[in-house]
Amino acid sequence: MRLLLLPENSRELWKEWEPRLLVLLSLVLQLTLASQGSKRKSTAKNRVQFVVWTTYLLADYIATLTLGVLSHRLANIKETKGIIDPKSQITAFWAPFLLLHLGGPDTVTAYALADNELWQRQLGRLCVQVGLTCYIYSMALSGSTLSMLAAGMILMGFIKYAERALCLFLASKRPLRNSMLPRPYVGPIYPRKMEQFTLKNEEGFRVGIDEVTQFPAPEDLSVNSDQAPEKEKDKTVVKAYELFKIFKLLFMGLTVNFVDLDVSRRMFMGRDMVSAKAYKIVEIELGFMYDLLFTKAPLLNRAWGIVRWVISLSVPCAVLVFFSLQDKKDYPKVDICVTFLLISVAILLEIYSLLLAISSDWVSHWWIERSGRSTILSAILFFRLRPSRRWSNSVAQFSLLRSSIRNRKGIFRHLRFAQLHEVVEKNFYIDYKKFERNIKELMFRRMKEMVIHLEGNVQLKSGLGSLKLEARELLMKSNCDHLMWSMDMDFDQNVLIWHIATEIRYHEDSGRMQWSEDISNSKMSMLVSQYMLYLLVFYPSMLPTGIGVVRYEDTLVEAQKFFDDELEMLSNDEGRNISSVVTKWAHRLFKKKAHVHTRFGGCIEEHESKASRDLCEVCWLLLQVRTRLPAWKMRGAKSTSVLFDACHLADQLKSVDTWDMISKVWVRMLIYAACQCKGYEHCESLSRGGELLSHVWLLMAHLGIAQPVQTSGAPCITKLIAE
Repeated sequence: MRLLLLPENSRELWKEWEPRLLVLLSLVLQLTLASQGSKRKSTAKNRVQFVVWTTYLLADYIATLTLGVLSHRLANIKETKGIIDPKSQITAFWAPFLLLHLGGPDTVTAYALADNELWQRQLGRLCVQVGLTCYIYSMALSGSTLSMLAAGMILMGFIKYAERALCLFLASKRPLRNSMLPRPYVGPIYPRKMEQFTLKNEEGFRVGIDEVTQFPAPEDLSVNSDQAPEKEKDKTVVKAYELFKIFKLLFMGLTVNFVDLDVSRRMFMGRDMVSAKAYKIVEIELGFMYDLLFTKAPLLNRAWGIVRWVISLSVPCAVLVFFSLQDKKDYPKVDICVTFLLISVAILLEIYSLLLAISSDWVSHWWIERSGRSTILSAILFFRLRPSRRWSNSVAQFSLLRSSIRNRKGIFRHLRFAQLHEVVEKNFYIDYKKFERNIKELMFRRMKEMVIHLEGNVQLKSGLGSLKLEARELLMKSNCDHLMWSMDMDFDQNVLIWHIATEIRYHEDSGRMQWSEDISNSKMSMLVSQYMLYLLVFYPSMLPTGIGVVRYEDTLVEAQKFFDDELEMLSNDEGRNISSVVTKWAHRLFKKKAHVHTRFGGCIEEHESKASRDLCEVCWLLLQVRTRLPAWKMRGAKSTSVLFDACHLADQLKSVDTWDMISKVWVRMLIYAACQCKGYEHCESLSRGGELLSHVWLLMAHLGIAQPVQTSGAPCITKLIAE
């Protein structure tokens, strides 16, 4: 109906160019998805995630739509003319390439874990789209000069699409979990043993029982001395692969052998295991897991991969050669150009995909472990791309006080805009800070210290349940018994209270810290504090169950109300003092770039931005609050806000060795949250660039704190002994 509103010439032009434009759009989407899809595991930027998400959804839709348009157009032509002319045959030749597009690039099979569970839907689409492509082939290309070329491309498209459906099936929860399970152990048949026992007794023997304990052999985590790689990074890849074979079970909630866990713990607790190497091993392991869940790596890293690469490179190259040699005088020049573009881009995408594959850690490990290295293989590996980043090495940051300042005069303070507010905050107001080397070293040292402490006090198998108690023990050892109240509450309450208190103390002490150790501790505390709030607000499923989002919203509302009241009182005071108003106006007029305090605050330094200055003033206001009476008694039972509890904690922190103790508290809370998070959530986080929480979780597992772990005892074999 819409086309009827257009002039006749415009309608004819659109009908002629519609298939061409749709095919070119599908081609652009494939190029975008192939180039950006491999980047999303190493970047947390919303721009890249948004591009991958939109192209992932549009690529299938546009390819399916174009196949439908082609089949409908060709059916109409055959119905009206009775035969498909060469001009229409070349457009029918595009159908196999659309099937190839539906197979998708090797770097993206699923956008999220939920896509893997829909493998049956993808299998149904495979049958429908292959059937539609074969229908177009039989209707328009059967017996033509393009029939053999189209048949080869249909075969390639079917292989790529079937690979995608199969990878989704292999990465879905149940098949992936089953692939990691060991073979069922069948013990001795009890009735047979009892028959033997009875017979020996009747024969007059004294029958006893002897138990033989079986200890499973630990995985070999060392590099073969005959094939020891010359570079340290090669050894790291080998160790990461061997550890991944053990600890991938944790992602599926399966048990890890206690012997392997002990070997890993001794390796990571050793003196030669520096923080940079430990984090690098974890990055490689998480990269392996990402490939299993969201790419075609499970298939291409087998013998089938070689066969597939031979087919996917030889078929389009042969099609390009034979199509170039064909007589094309009956085809429109525009359609010839589009066809050449489709074939050329298909070849380039396969070459790019092959280069990414041989540059991966999977191939690196296979290459390192090989004893004989042929000249041909060395020549192929010479073309490896520069190794890409395995992780963004950045940590998301979100501040409650900054959010309250932004919302104080905005439209998002109204409840009707609450959902829109969350979308805006998530996409525009999340900062990312680099995970610096000195913070890595400090955090890794804190982890090892805590593991040593757990070994000296409780068994590792029960250490996970005592991680939260570790923070309370730390306060007692630091003579901070008066702070114990801040840990005797729900976990989300702890995070909010300590987050606000940490930010207040940081802005109070930022200009006074002189020791490098205090500076490092304060930076790490702020990094973890704002990261934990980011998880609590946007990904609460990764933290222990609670009402953290409700507490955050109540605290945010109370903060906005408090700041409104304070600023209204200050405005009234300024109205009585004309000179202060004139001074402030003159200062803003002549010092536009200098963001200094004009109303209040103990800070006399210039700030980088107005937001930084406002945050400093807000922290100063909160420090002036008198908190002698318990805040939770004054606010009543309806509100869950913890704003003034945090003010009370910030005031109490003045009397302690602040930053060393605060950093230790935050590390313990981070570890507790990481170990309580389920493996499924860590898998889901890999699709959005990875989380620091997942790195900490896997590091703690390597250090011996893993859940679940096989601790029920070593298996025994019982033998009957007759005397």
